[in-house]
Amino acid sequence: MELITLKYFVTVAKELHFRRAAEKLHMTQAPLSVAIRKLEDELETELFERSSRSVKLTEAGEFFLPEAEAVLIRAEQARKNLQQKLSGKCCHLVIGYNEPALNTVLPGVLSYYHNHQPDIELELRELETAEQIEALKNGVLDIGYMRPFGFELGDLKSQLLHRERYKLVMLKEHKLSRHKQITLEMLSQQNVILFARDVNPKLFDILKKQMTAFNLPEPCFKQNARTKSSMLAMVRAGFGIALLPESSLKEEMPDIVVSDAAFELPEIEIMAVWNPSGKTPGFPGATPFGIA
Repeated sequence: MELITLKYFVTVAKELHFRRAAEKLHMTQAPLSVAIRKLEDELETELFERSSRSVKLTEAGEFFLPEAEAVLIRAEQARKNLQQKLSGKCCHLVIGYNEPALNTVLPGVLSYYHNHQPDIELELRELETAEQIEALKNGVLDIGYMRPFGFELGDLKSQLLHRERYKLVMLKEHKLSRHKQITLEMLSQQNVILFARDVNPKLFDILKKQMTAFNLPEPCFKQNARTKSSMLAMVRAGFGIALLPESSLKEEMPDIVVSDAAFELPEIEIMAVWNPSGKTPGFPGATPFGIA
């Protein structure tokens, strides 16, 4: 299986039109069709459903597309790394992060590279935890900063960098804002804003279970936000009380009140995660995230 064939497949999969794909690849349609047929023969499965009117991916094609893209991305990165090595220029490091990492450890990590490894070229990609884990396994990322609670890391390695707690956040005029600590009884039948469940299903279920204990009347959960900043915006719009990490509440907010939870919640742990089978540029035999 050749890289050029994978490139042909990915282009057709994106365009879902052989003529347009051929034009994009600066070739004619006939050899492109032949190359795709040969790839299907090699894989012993059809990747596209073809008709006179349309082209669409088969189930096998849908599965194969992200795999092929990951191979092409990794190959291109390897080419760039070699060019940089031969030219004597800086190495390239692809760093993944999510919003909690951005609010906590990432500034310090970037400062480390700037002050101690200035020749390393950094590429930053904001990705949710599941996306970072997949990218690390595929070799697309060199290092990820995330909260991997509830996710299976497999052969990936990790190191704890930061730990913090949740806070309950509400508007100053909310009826519970005068309380420094909020109990489960107080939360009964209140509107509580959580992140969307698909961001981290296991963590979401644990948080919801913690707040519906002791057979109290349940809060009404709002899960329309995917980021901490959008959850805070929902608080300001009057949707209810949000459960947010301390690190997302650093700025002065005169319209907002922050209270402690008088019940147990899981801690927020930010980890550095990397693939030990990969080669992290610039760090032979050293920790790949610039923190001792």
